[in-house]
Amino acid sequence: MVRSIEMGWFVLEKYYNMTDDVPVYAAAIILDPSRRGAYLKKNWPAEWYEPAVEAANTLWLEEFKDRLSPVGPTTPEPMPPPSKRRGAVLDHILQQMAVTAADTSSGDDLKAFAEGLVLQVDCSPLDWWCRLEQRQRYPQLSRMAISILSIPAESSEPERTFSGARRTCSWDRSRLTCINIEKIECIGSWLREGHIKPFHLNGMGLPMEPQLEDDTEEIDDDVADLLEWT
Repeated sequence: MVRSIEMGWFVLEKYYNMTDDVPVYAAAIILDPSRRGAYLKKNWPAEWYEPAVEAANTLWLEEFKDRLSPVGPTTPEPMPPPSKRRGAVLDHILQQMAVTAADTSSGDDLKAFAEGLVLQVDCSPLDWWCRLEQRQRYPQLSRMAISILSIPAESSEPERTFSGARRTCSWDRSRLTCINIEKIECIGSWLREGHIKPFHLNGMGLPMEPQLEDDTEEIDDDVADLLEWT
């Protein structure tokens, strides 16, 4: 039991330290209107605050601010509410870590937003940034916020994709090219999600599914690989 606990702390510390190398984590907290820089000042050691803000600001300057031209925002689509419930203990912890104030920040700039006072919102941070008024007020910063806050919190789906691709590329199918592997995985995802249906299920057919005609044409090796997968 002790060994298991020690390994758990080892893994937790390993991935926790990796957040220093990824400024997206700090940027996601800063871009949360109910957190901002006040959350970092309250819950992080003082020596962590400035490096985290500087790393997030560097990401903003290099990847978003100078590369995005301000354009008129479009009306965002409504997003469904979160489906997972939090436990009472987690709610208590989040309440203790919360910061409260009124929103007085201005300017389409990450540091100005981080130093601004927090705003308690009635929706998720991503929903807040997708609102038309925020996209008009922060035409460039809102793009960074939407891009970062849209990142999935877990990597299960990419891992499933890699596992599925490995099963597709079996030892007796080593001739498959990277392009065909990408097509197979994409079509497989569309099939699982119900976006496309084959002919025998009264669907429109697959991109590589041949029509049932009297005059059959010779099929090249790449198409044959795809047909073998179906």
